[in-house]
Amino acid sequence: MCDYYIKTTMKGNKNMKKIIKLIPLMLILVLALTSCQKNAENSGKPKVYTSFYAMYDFAKTIGGDDIDLTNIVPTGTEPHDFEPTASDMAKLSEADIFIYNGVGMESWADKIIETLPQSVKVICTSEQIPTDGNDPHIWLSPQNAKLQMQAICNVLSEVDSKNAQNYINRLDSYLTQIDEVDTEYKNAELDGKTIFVTHGAYSYLCNDYGMKQVALEGVTGDSDPSPSQMAKVVDQIKSEGVSCIFYDPLEGDKMAQAVANEADIQALPLYTFEGDSESRDYVTVMKANLEELKKGI
Repeated sequence: MCDYYIKTTMKGNKNMKKIIKLIPLMLILVLALTSCQKNAENSGKPKVYTSFYAMYDFAKTIGGDDIDLTNIVPTGTEPHDFEPTASDMAKLSEADIFIYNGVGMESWADKIIETLPQSVKVICTSEQIPTDGNDPHIWLSPQNAKLQMQAICNVLSEVDSKNAQNYINRLDSYLTQIDEVDTEYKNAELDGKTIFVTHGAYSYLCNDYGMKQVALEGVTGDSDPSPSQMAKVVDQIKSEGVSCIFYDPLEGDKMAQAVANEADIQALPLYTFEGDSESRDYVTVMKANLEELKKGI
């Protein structure tokens, strides 16, 4: 009887040890099932990837909670200089939609697009917009931004027709806000003004409101001006009596401050909206730019 009790107890202990060993595995399975359930819940949303912050903001504004949105270029990173990793390319291959600006803004986009499966819907938001030389910053024109947002709305409505009305409603609401910003710019008496900038990214903005930009460097912002170029700009600033030079905060103000100190003027930010560390929306940034233009002009 005693032997039987001991054997039974030993078997019970062994079974208990087996159960204890299985607990971590059971927890892993539960977590995996929970994760699968969450993925299943989100699977109805289109997976949308964007090339940089401006495109991300447009897609977020129109898509709202109806899309699963990811931005490829990290916040604060210059899109011109970005190089996608193998992981980025793998993620993109699983997307439903890839949205990019085009016009050379994303020099890395072409090689990615070539590798994407046909199941990924690729939309170039600048496709129907007349371009201005080598400047890819077309969204800084409110009228162009409206066309880009319309293109995004169209592709979202095509891929996710059941939520098409949601996309259209959000677009219409935001276009009204952009029109209000456009009116504010037109009333600011910018026509005929010249702005000096360290990043030649504002040609579309200038064209909309009759301004002229003089850039200290090329539109990509990745080259230093020569001493003779610097001297020429400083002389022009002095001769035209301007009171400031504008810089893109994403690139920093070092160059602008050097010119400002030499010419005895102020340096002010003018946002390109390529990457916004404060996660502001387009209308907010364009209003901020208008205030800076008023200060400087």
